[in-house]
Amino acid sequence: MPETIVIINNYADQMKKIVLVVAAILTAVSGFAQKTADIGIWGGASTYIGDVKDVPPFQSFNPNFGAFFRYNFNPRIGLRAMFLTGKISGDGNIEGTPWNFEKGVQDMSLQVEINFLKYRVGEKKTPFSPYLLGGIGVMYYPYEVDPALIYAFNQNHNKGMAIIDESVVALSLPFGMGIKTHVGERLGIGVEYLMRKHFVDKLDNLDDPLAFINNEGKETVYSDFFHNNDWSGYLGVHLTYKIYLGKEACPAYDKIYR
Repeated sequence: MPETIVIINNYADQMKKIVLVVAAILTAVSGFAQKTADIGIWGGASTYIGDVKDVPPFQSFNPNFGAFFRYNFNPRIGLRAMFLTGKISGDGNIEGTPWNFEKGVQDMSLQVEINFLKYRVGEKKTPFSPYLLGGIGVMYYPYEVDPALIYAFNQNHNKGMAIIDESVVALSLPFGMGIKTHVGERLGIGVEYLMRKHFVDKLDNLDDPLAFINNEGKETVYSDFFHNNDWSGYLGVHLTYKIYLGKEACPAYDKIYR
C-alpha cells in the first residue's frame, strides 16, 4: 500500500508540472498579435505495435476519447495541449508463445501544429489545410506480469520470480498528420492519425522480454531508453470551436503569413 501511494503521488507531481509548463507557455505567447485559439473534442480508436507479433490489424482497435486546447500563433503555426484516454490491447504471440494484454492508458502531450496552407477556423479564404504535429508527451498505465509466463519462451530471463504489479509514467514522442476544414464561423472538423514512440518498454507487459542472464551471471539486454519496440497509434476525428483571446488580429503581422 505505501508503494502504491508513492506511485500515485509521483504521478500527481508529474501532472502538476506538465500543467504548469503548459500554462507558462500559453502565458508567454499571449502577447502575440494573433489572439485566437481553438478548443476541441476528439474521438477515435487506438492501435498497438510492439513485441507481441501476429496481432490482427483491426483486432487491436479500441475506442479512445480526448480533448485539446490549441493556441494559434498565426495561420500557419499553433501549439496544442492534448489529453487522450482509453484502452490499448494486443492478442498474438511472443517467440511462438501466446501473449495478450489490455489496459487503460492516459496520454498527455504538448505539440506544435504546422499547417501546410494558411488556415483559420471560419474564414472562407482558408477553407482547409493538411497539417503536421510533433512534440513531447507522457503516458500513464499499469504494468502487470507474472515472470512464470515469460519463462515459457525465455528460461533465463532477468525478471526475477515475484509477480510485477506497478504503475508506469512513461515519456513519449508524439507526432502525426491530418487534414482539417470548417463547417461554420466558429466550428471546425478534422481527421488525423497520431503516433506515440514510447521510451519505456512496458506497454505490452513485455519489458525487454528476450533479456537474459547467462550461466556466469552476466546479463544481456536488448532494450534501453531510446531503443524498444513499443508504439501506439490513434486514428480519429476532432470537432473544434474557435474562441477569441483578443478583439482583432493585427493586419500587419498577419500579412506576413498570406
